[in-house]
Amino acid sequence: MFLRLSLSLPALLVASTALAEDFRAAASIGAVTIYPQGAQVTREITLDLPAGAHRVLLPAPGADLWNSPPRVRAGDGTAIGALNLLSAHVSDPETVYLPQQAEALAAVEAARAALDSGRDRLAAKQAELAAAEARLAFLSSISGGALETLSPSALGETAAMIGQQTASARAEIAAARPALRALEDEIEDLQDALAQAQRDLDALSPPEGPVDMLAISVERAEPGPATLEIREFVRNAGWQPTYDLRLTRGEAPGLELARKVMLAQDTGEPWLDVDLVLSTADPFAQIDPTDPFPNRAVIRPEGRLARPALEKRAGDAMEMAEAPALAEPSPIIASGQLAADGITVTYAYPRKVSIPARGDGLILELDRFDLDPEVTLRATPRHDATAFIMAEFANTTGEPLLPGSAALYRDGTYVGAADLDMIPAGGDETVSFGAMEGIRLDWRALRTDTGDTGIVRRKDEREEALEFSVENLTAGTEEVLTLFALPFSEQEDLKIRTTTRPEPDETDYDKDRGVGAWRLTLAPGEKQTVRVDVKLNWPEDQELYWQP
Repeated sequence: MFLRLSLSLPALLVASTALAEDFRAAASIGAVTIYPQGAQVTREITLDLPAGAHRVLLPAPGADLWNSPPRVRAGDGTAIGALNLLSAHVSDPETVYLPQQAEALAAVEAARAALDSGRDRLAAKQAELAAAEARLAFLSSISGGALETLSPSALGETAAMIGQQTASARAEIAAARPALRALEDEIEDLQDALAQAQRDLDALSPPEGPVDMLAISVERAEPGPATLEIREFVRNAGWQPTYDLRLTRGEAPGLELARKVMLAQDTGEPWLDVDLVLSTADPFAQIDPTDPFPNRAVIRPEGRLARPALEKRAGDAMEMAEAPALAEPSPIIASGQLAADGITVTYAYPRKVSIPARGDGLILELDRFDLDPEVTLRATPRHDATAFIMAEFANTTGEPLLPGSAALYRDGTYVGAADLDMIPAGGDETVSFGAMEGIRLDWRALRTDTGDTGIVRRKDEREEALEFSVENLTAGTEEVLTLFALPFSEQEDLKIRTTTRPEPDETDYDKDRGVGAWRLTLAPGEKQTVRVDVKLNWPEDQELYWQP
């Protein structure tokens, strides 16, 4: 029995080898999950395969089986065997073009053929013109001496013939020249069309030179369709959020938030009409807890150096993975919406996207929201010359707004950019929309009450008189939240007495110690002034550090 098995096994292997066949297929990327750094790309192909063992060959330019091995899954009835990379397996890269690349190449060839045809027609027309000009030159060269031997009747016929031929040649020349100029203009258009077709092909980054192929060994017990899903992690890709905030003032102020993403990839392979998912997961983040290393305490005789203990350091025994694990994306609530699982956020873009292989990437708008802002004017006279327009709003989108840059527009005019922190659903945020030039601020240090001795400065006492003002130069009444940092002390020996006229409406504004807030209502042209008197006392053996 054993003998029969040992003999039949090689026979089976020979039969399997005899039936083996290579099947070449184009495997464009169909789905992409992009992380802030890196992306998971997914390809799917279906081939009709006969029974037996075979190899499926896919273009794999730049593939690295050691550092970023693909993960291959097969449908029912198909078993996956070995994966290996066939370097420079295909000498003619055009045979492994994607359909879009093949279509672009056909457009280049058609444009080149049209240009060649136009050049041929131009050459033919140039030949016609040259022939007509040569005939006219010949007719013009016929002199009277050449006609002296002709009889009067023959001379008349010859003269008539020369006249007719001369007129015909001139007519041909007159018709050929504008036709020639039209052809030259057509040649320029055809050259532009060829250049554009070539640029369109280059934008698709078709493979050049010999192409590496990924060989996937498969086996089927029965003939039929075999579906393969190939997933691969690529590093040269990423995305980040960005926003447009458009504030409208007036009787009914409004704030429109446009949420966008900037994304790019530099893999050398175009992502054409892919299903896009954006994820905040970090494939490069630490996935294992750090082992605590021993924390031994030792004693030694005074003045004697002990040899440092060799301690296990965190990370010494850790080996970096060749490629991050390809975690499944977080569940998506619905296409075109954010989904949060408490750790990461994902967003399924509702339309297919094409991302060029190389370049500056692209910006996609995800959605827009109308928010209800509270618009105020905020002034800091000690530091600024004008008040600033502030919009406070609640995140009523029902989704977290991720950190990102924001372009700010006020009443349709771009006023600058800002960085937004994470705004959770239901959270509040305040954004400045630039200076309000019509609200002017002033600040100055005054003399003491005597008016002529200057600021009182003694070893243990100091007095300051300060004044700031807010002036409304606009045509309407404005309420200005005015902030001024009043001095405070956290030392028992440093005594501070502060008097303000008028008193602030709020102290320790926004939980900032010592910051006073005045809500000043100013009519057009009105100016209001606040006086601040400060007296500080401290022990004689101490020195004061304070700047008004």
